[in-house]
Amino acid sequence: MKKKHLKKFVSIFLILFLSILFIEFIFKIIAFSGIGIEIIRIILFDLFYSLIFAFILQFFKSFLAKIFMSFIVFIYGLYGILQLTFKNLIGNYMSLSASTNSGLARVQSQVKEFISCIKVEYSLLLLPFIFLIIYFIVRRRKYEHKKTTIKSFIMKLVVIIMVYILGYLTLIIPFFQNKKQIKSNLQLYKSPTLIELSLKQFGLVKFLERDIINMFSDDDSYELVIDKKNKETKKKVIDDEVVIDYERHIDDTKWQKKIDNETNQIIKDVHNYFINQDITNKNEYTGIFEGKNLVYIMIEAFDIMAINEDLTPTLYKLKTEGWYFDNYYAPIYSCATGESEYISETSIIPSSTVCTPNSYLNNNYSSSVFNLFNNSGYYTSSYHNWKDEFYSRTILHKNMGSQLYLDHDPLNIINHTGWPSDLELFQNSLEYYIDKDKFFTFVITSSTHFPYDYDTYLTQKYWDRVKGLPYSSNVKRYIAKAMELDAGIEFLMNSLEEKGKLDDTVFVLFGDHHPLKMSYSEINEASSYDRLENYNIDKLPFIIYNSATEGKVISKTASTFDILPTIANLFNLNYDPRDYMGTDLFSDSESIVIFNNGSWITDKCIYKAVNGNYVSLTDEEVTDEYIQRINKIVNDKFYISDKVLTLNYFKYKYN
Repeated sequence: MKKKHLKKFVSIFLILFLSILFIEFIFKIIAFSGIGIEIIRIILFDLFYSLIFAFILQFFKSFLAKIFMSFIVFIYGLYGILQLTFKNLIGNYMSLSASTNSGLARVQSQVKEFISCIKVEYSLLLLPFIFLIIYFIVRRRKYEHKKTTIKSFIMKLVVIIMVYILGYLTLIIPFFQNKKQIKSNLQLYKSPTLIELSLKQFGLVKFLERDIINMFSDDDSYELVIDKKNKETKKKVIDDEVVIDYERHIDDTKWQKKIDNETNQIIKDVHNYFINQDITNKNEYTGIFEGKNLVYIMIEAFDIMAINEDLTPTLYKLKTEGWYFDNYYAPIYSCATGESEYISETSIIPSSTVCTPNSYLNNNYSSSVFNLFNNSGYYTSSYHNWKDEFYSRTILHKNMGSQLYLDHDPLNIINHTGWPSDLELFQNSLEYYIDKDKFFTFVITSSTHFPYDYDTYLTQKYWDRVKGLPYSSNVKRYIAKAMELDAGIEFLMNSLEEKGKLDDTVFVLFGDHHPLKMSYSEINEASSYDRLENYNIDKLPFIIYNSATEGKVISKTASTFDILPTIANLFNLNYDPRDYMGTDLFSDSESIVIFNNGSWITDKCIYKAVNGNYVSLTDEEVTDEYIQRINKIVNDKFYISDKVLTLNYFKYKYN
């Protein structure tokens, strides 16, 4: 009897372990193109879960045991396919909480696009499930339901605990660590917010468990070490004479009193973090656009492919006659468009566990771009040519300070096949702000949104002009859509010129992400730089244009995080540079592009968090100390941004 029961336990264990391990190996090869030392940890954790499942299922009757085994193997295979498809569609892996918050709604509304992103090789993850079903059908073997002895029960528990301990030890044993890794494996285990790195280190099964636990826990184990800095006055020196005092004067007296009286230690730590950050000083660009209007345009999938001298002459004019940042990146976070927009409005790192703009609608946004312009006497408004289907902009924009937000229905946008017209968006929104004395206008476009793999109203509208281009059909359709965007911006510029307001209006154009659901090789066809190298797929156009200002190319490393503080300085708004994760790009502060997986880029190097490697961008030596210093800065920014969101921190600073 004992042997039969043990045989049942071993049989269930082997079936589950081999099936799960197969899924892990296939996922790892597809997702990370190889296997490293972390596979030992993954095998140990898979052993642990297989033993746990076998321990439980040994008490089930044969039929139920087979059903649950099949279900477990199917779920893990399906989960792997969902992760790979989500990555292929959005550019990131998914967290369950973020996906249920917004990602699944997007998938449900665009089922065709999601399914089309499933590659044939992903189906390999379901092979164990298929083989298991065939095995159970062909070999009609029954697992006898027998009672186990106390001794056997205890021995199995001991083995399970020992395997878990061995797996856990790989989180701390030096042999399994990479000192250049942005977070230690133990930190990732406690809080797997860097999803891609966590998937690589722990595998599908363990990451799924930690992701679920992270949904219901708030890990405060991160050690925040605050460097208190001496504030120095910075002055511009010419011919050994001090001619300009660039110090940005901020009185911290009231803030320091709040800190002294704060009883919540976490809030106090966040206060101390911010107050000890460098105050970015003023510079020769401070106030260069003071008092002018601003049209702030987030362009859907704005890519270098969209800029063509003949087909999109307005975009070409803005690029060549404006300030063009040729080293600008648009990192993609969990909810691609919504969180890029959120970054441009707040310069806060979004959460990886939820869809930030939907989950933190009612936070205090005193430091948002809308409120900065409100405080300077501007009329602020925002417009979009789609509905609140994915993001609750109607609520969020109001809470951020937009005095008016209008979208698809109130703007009377016509529904076409594919996404709406940006020309209509600019035409139908113009009347609401054109006659204001000073205006800040935020426009969120959509014409260049996928699909690119079949014809829509806009692609057909311009097809005769793009069909002869030497690119794939997907690229030609994208450029056709960009022509509608170009027509919209041309209309706006002409309207401002007729009103005599063009010289007094600044245009800021940036993209939320590269064209999704288009292969990197296709994007590379029409790009002026290699999009397959490093993070160049996320290197997008960023333009600041004013008709009265001479154009130039600016090569400082930049990202969406830097736009708000840069604009605040250019317009000489009353702001505290310490509130933001980005920096004024015209200052001498080091700018850091921060990706959702913990990777980063500075003027000095590109750091790849998934493997801990880096690429030097200068002849200057990149030391381990430099990597570790920037890693600490980035980790602190992730931690502080999370606390800003979850604590609704700015209500404590600005109440």
